Amino acid sequence: MRYHSTCGLTPAQTTELIARAWQVHTGRPRPERYEFELGFGRAVTMILIKVRHNLAQQLTGDLFGIAQPTVSRIWRYLMPIIGQVTAMDRRHLRDALERGTVLIDGTPIPTGNRAGTGTTNFNAKHRKQALGVQVAAFFDGTLADVSAPVPGSRHDSRALDEVGWAEQITAARTRRTVAVLADTAYVKHTRLTPRRKTRGAPRTDADREHNRHISSLRAPVERTIALLKQWKTLSAGYRGRLTELPSVIHMIVNLEFYRQAT
Repeated sequence: MRYHSTCGLTPAQTTELIARAWQVHTGRPRPERYEFELGFGRAVTMILIKVRHNLAQQLTGDLFGIAQPTVSRIWRYLMPIIGQVTAMDRRHLRDALERGTVLIDGTPIPTGNRAGTGTTNFNAKHRKQALGVQVAAFFDGTLADVSAPVPGSRHDSRALDEVGWAEQITAARTRRTVAVLADTAYVKHTRLTPRRKTRGAPRTDADREHNRHISSLRAPVERTIALLKQWKTLSAGYRGRLTELPSVIHMIVNLEFYRQAT
């Protein structure tokens, strides 16, 4: 089995993750432990495959020879444990800003149509219901941080305020010179954005050259988002309870940091 494409991790990374999760599992009082008939290692691998490929629980159960309700119980037991044991590899925007230039962009996490949310989560730009996250990256394409999700209808500039990143950028600027590269949605927070076209006037050659330069500098954050969304649960439409999605995003982001760090 090609584990890197199937689970998103190498065999060594998967083994280490199983060992970390096993320590947390066995450290719990016996009444709080889930009894794994499937086998603990196979259960962790199952969760990795499920989030990597956004598999439905029924299909996941068929692949592993267990019932869909069993998949659901294992999912809800292991999801927070995996998020917990990979948290030590997580990095944050505050530390990234201390290193210098940071690239920022927003991206939607599709949720499928949810009748109960109305227009709250409707992302007009992408024309789909979603939650929105802010992604920070370095020039080499390394992931720097991913924010908490906000409703998909939020503009990126407002989202930056709501998740606390705008405040962190401002605080970093008071201590030292910090460059943040972003698109025109973030003009409120940084001057290093593409120049907007003036209504009724042609774009100048200088503006075109400036925008090409900014776009080339921002390319790494687009690649970072593409790599993050290879965890298909973040790109193909989340199937489960919407209230669980923030926890799922947290787990997957931690897994991506774990994948890069080990």
